Amino acid sequence: MNQPFKQEKEITYFMCDRTNRLTLSMLVNILMDISEKHSAYLGTGEEVVKGMGYNWIILHYEFQIEKIPKVNERVEIETIATEYNKLFTYRDFIVRDKDNNDIIKVKTTFALMDLEKRKMARLPEEIIAPYQATFSKRIRRNTKPQPVDNERASQKVYSVRYFDIDSNNHVNNSQYINWLLDSMDGTFLATHTVKHGIITFDKEVNEEDTVTSSSSRRVANNSITDHQITVDGTIHATASFHWYTA
Repeated sequence: MNQPFKQEKEITYFMCDRTNRLTLSMLVNILMDISEKHSAYLGTGEEVVKGMGYNWIILHYEFQIEKIPKVNERVEIETIATEYNKLFTYRDFIVRDKDNNDIIKVKTTFALMDLEKRKMARLPEEIIAPYQATFSKRIRRNTKPQPVDNERASQKVYSVRYFDIDSNNHVNNSQYINWLLDSMDGTFLATHTVKHGIITFDKEVNEEDTVTSSSSRRVANNSITDHQITVDGTIHATASFHWYTA
């Protein structure tokens, strides 16, 4: 039987944007913190995994957001590792408000990276067994983001800095999200909230790389935006977001 894990969090001011709403990047930071605490509780925390020569990486997020929390709200976050195969494990998150309503659901795909080879590794049984996730031979076909319309895209360029690199020696997921969204108009961001989002990570971004973030709104439905992160013309991350007026 799967082993779920729950924890309450208070949304503080530094997690929010100028409209006092929790940012998508801080939501991801909170979810990853809960994920690591779940792993530590089961005896497979970061130190154990690194001691075996591995590190968890995230390949895919899918967000379904009914309501984004605001500053000073308390929420409960539940996570569960639902399924795995020889290369990937799938973890779900549910965020609930004070009335126990499900307000955010997130599906993620994790893999293990071999720290020496910098390649994905097969999942060792001793790491995955404590979660009691269901084994399946199938590899889940996640929905992919749509390409950016380069003729209509807006762009911003960033230099990867020392503080963009986390303890796993790669750019933190939340920084990718900031880059993906930051190429958009500030007025749009202040008046809209993500209803549904898909983010896929394809390649690592390294320190001192120069990152180009591009985004475009769809012609057929301008409440949907498409995004990409490139380095020297190579795509490193992509995303698509469906927005609603806040």
